[in-house]
Amino acid sequence: MPVYNHENFIPLDPEKRLWRYLDFEKFKSLLESKSLFFCRADKFSDPFEGSLPKREAEYRISEQMRTAYGFVENFNEEQALKNIRALQSLHVRKKRGTLINCWHINQNESDAMWRLYLKDNEGVAIQSSSEKMIETIGKINEKIGLSKVRYLSYESDAWYHQSEYPHGNYNFYIPLIHKRIEFEHENEFRLIHSIEEPVNDENYWDNQPNHKGKFIAVDLETLIEKIYLPPTIDVNTRKRIESLCQKLGYNFQFEKSKLANEPWY
Repeated sequence: MPVYNHENFIPLDPEKRLWRYLDFEKFKSLLESKSLFFCRADKFSDPFEGSLPKREAEYRISEQMRTAYGFVENFNEEQALKNIRALQSLHVRKKRGTLINCWHINQNESDAMWRLYLKDNEGVAIQSSSEKMIETIGKINEKIGLSKVRYLSYESDAWYHQSEYPHGNYNFYIPLIHKRIEFEHENEFRLIHSIEEPVNDENYWDNQPNHKGKFIAVDLETLIEKIYLPPTIDVNTRKRIESLCQKLGYNFQFEKSKLANEPWY
């Protein structure tokens, strides 16, 4: 199925590299399942995930008023507030039905990402690219969208920006491709998969194999260009990682982190 292209998604430049930093257990799960794990947006640690900037939330009552006057109707504040509460509820429920797989955009490794996602030396950084990602997702029989994340001050900014984000429309994807400016270091790229059942069924996930999300099978050999090993990895851990790949029939190209290079004087 072709990649789902929504007009509000923010495309990635074709030459950009993508990274996913994984500890050993998550890497092992990836190889054994041959699947990417898409996590429920309502399970992310950031409570602002899928929410609105303050200005956007405050604008809702004005929008309700403008709509009423546009249809030559009297403005009913009580009904307007009821509409807003219904919309707030729908946003929360839509978040429950949106699944996301996250990548880091960078032309190089990131020391910060190594430290953030690996508690010890046991793990890897998977390196892919915009081109490889599009090719991989295009082979999947699921509706999956791709978008960069845009970072804003949720205290003072709005979604619309004349040059950065010239979209005047409104839909439920927009809150899920924006995050607070405090997370800008993540430089995130998202794979987004939406399902309708959890939106109206709060018990939907209780009856699923994984309560936190969904595994979606992908062609890992198309997706993965290189596997980078941590800067302080020891010989035994490297052998363990390479042995796992060989045992499962993969022939990936390994590269040790450039952060481990010796300095010149």
